[in-house]
Amino acid sequence: MYRALTAAALLAVAVFAQSAQEYRQKALEFSRGRNWQQAIECYRHALELEPTDAGTHFNLGGILLTTGSVREALTELQAADRLKPNDASIGCTLARAYLQNGDPAASIQRFRACVAVSPRDFEAHYYFGTALGQDGDLAGAAGEFRRAIAIRPEFGPAHESLGISLRRRGEERQALTEFETAAKLMPENPIAWCDLGLAYKALGEMPRAVGALRHALTIKPDYERAQYALGVALKRQGNDQAAATEMTSVARAHAERARDAEARKAMLDGAAFERQGGIADAEQAYLRALDLQPGYAPAQMALGLLYARGGDLEKGERQLHDATLSDPDSADAHYNYALVLAGNGQPERAMGELDEAIALQPDHLEARMQLGLLLMDRGDFSAASKTYEDVLRKKPNFAEALNNLGLVWLRSNDATRAKEALGKAVHMKPDYAAAHYNLALALEQLGESQAAQTEFAEATRLDPQLKR
Repeated sequence: MYRALTAAALLAVAVFAQSAQEYRQKALEFSRGRNWQQAIECYRHALELEPTDAGTHFNLGGILLTTGSVREALTELQAADRLKPNDASIGCTLARAYLQNGDPAASIQRFRACVAVSPRDFEAHYYFGTALGQDGDLAGAAGEFRRAIAIRPEFGPAHESLGISLRRRGEERQALTEFETAAKLMPENPIAWCDLGLAYKALGEMPRAVGALRHALTIKPDYERAQYALGVALKRQGNDQAAATEMTSVARAHAERARDAEARKAMLDGAAFERQGGIADAEQAYLRALDLQPGYAPAQMALGLLYARGGDLEKGERQLHDATLSDPDSADAHYNYALVLAGNGQPERAMGELDEAIALQPDHLEARMQLGLLLMDRGDFSAASKTYEDVLRKKPNFAEALNNLGLVWLRSNDATRAKEALGKAVHMKPDYAAAHYNLALALEQLGESQAAQTEFAEATRLDPQLKR
């Protein structure tokens, strides 16, 4: 008795997990694919089940820090630190969070403890130096950057940051040496090349400054800081026309960056409103993001799912269709569009979108799970079983895939194979009510009445709604 293929079920968060460990595992899978939002949701579900797990708080805090949600990251990392106060990894990450939150004093205190415990941790020395620099201690910062370099000479960011500290202290020649090293170690880093260009410019070496700054812009054409510095260098060379062109590009890039930042803020606001149940406010926030950045696929996806979850499948379908046009290489856009198409009674089109999602991201297990449901609903049991077998090859201990495979065999009147698959599902996840119920159906078909009654009773105990 798998969940019916209704719009409400299809539009639920596609996470097939019931235990905290399963949510954590799912979060790790999403993290490897840099699917941060779904990883965050999985970790939050895990904490609902096990609120005192320090590792979950730590991992969630790390992702939130990576995605720029610094205050939320601090909350999770502080919780992890309270639960496991002597953990060096937690302490160093918490120190980074304090630093990103504009509290260098708290960061310095934590980093000082980190480097005392782990004196060979070059990253701890590097971030400690960054905190000292933000707090105005340039000599101390330079010392920490040099310690990081002594441990890891090829660590480009430390050379870059040491160069900045030396430049701020007026030691231009020494700074230039560090910037040259940083650019060699990080040849595709536009910041390193920009700082190298600025160092040449400060020493009056305009041709070399122009060369370095142009190289920075070949790596990142919309790099505003490099464009501005190049404009200044060109003007000092007497090339007024080229300088004016760069300054115009700076103004255009500045406006675009401001719109992009506002759009991203509107997306964060919309997600926060949704979590609080403020659907109308969430809609306005997502529409604001689209006003700022027309064709912004993440906003189209968020808005489409918002409409569909609210029951307006037509509007949801239009927005998600637009998202696939705006970002045709997004597996999630095709997957979410498929959910709405299926919920809106268009299974054939939904299967096409799921095929597209799988082609773009072969390990998109949610897309494969939904494709199997649609194939089973259509009566194509051979294709459905192959789909779930593909899922199980990628994730052998996936109880939900075994449950669905068991359902395929049940519906194709192969109770023996159904019993085998469903038996494995309940063995892997003893509290999986639907799998117990489906196993009971298989046992009943095989004439094993007593065993079937035991499974029916267990299913009802775990989920009272699952009655005969």
